[in-house]
Amino acid sequence: MPPRILPLLLLLILPLAAQAQTRTSGPELEVYLSREVSDWRLEGGSTVESRMNRLGLSIHDRVGERVWVGIHGGYLELTQSGNPVTQGMDLSGWYLGASGRWRFLELGPLGLSLLGQYTYNEADDTLGDQNTRYSWHAYGAGLESALRFDAIQLRLGADYTRVDGDEKSSGPVQRTLSLSEDETITARAALDLLVDATGRISFQVESGGRRSAGIWFARQF
Repeated sequence: MPPRILPLLLLLILPLAAQAQTRTSGPELEVYLSREVSDWRLEGGSTVESRMNRLGLSIHDRVGERVWVGIHGGYLELTQSGNPVTQGMDLSGWYLGASGRWRFLELGPLGLSLLGQYTYNEADDTLGDQNTRYSWHAYGAGLESALRFDAIQLRLGADYTRVDGDEKSSGPVQRTLSLSEDETITARAALDLLVDATGRISFQVESGGRRSAGIWFARQF
């Protein structure tokens, strides 16, 4: 991991994380699988569709009154359309980050939270003599509402996310380009099934800058 990532991770473990449905005071462990599509703008103006599969693990814990922090990481796969240096490639790699939540308003079953998140990502692949490597930072903040019933919870939210990174290619095509996300606002809807006092299964979809769907399995300890 580049040395500059460590200060960013420490900085971004701020008063903001976890899930609005927390029902005990212990840490919460999540295992999740998600599919994400976004449009990246490469230096020079070209736009490529980037598709990512993520298999991850996260842990959140309460650190103050209505304040949670967490870390997350895992394995990722990346494919693209419209980019000659990744044509035919299935890039793979890893990611690691920090997140937070501050539930600043709670009125009966309704809660409002401020969110923050940072993730560092890497993925690469080699096809023939061509090698392509991506490294990028994704960080942002958002607002989320949660409405809880007896055994389910509905969450709706939106966030602003900035993506900055680099594409480095070697082989027949040699180039280094900066990249950013073409659209930065994403809307989100999620349904939490509260299976018991400490267990949860969540389904989430997103639209906008990220178009994604995923499933989360969580347990508090």
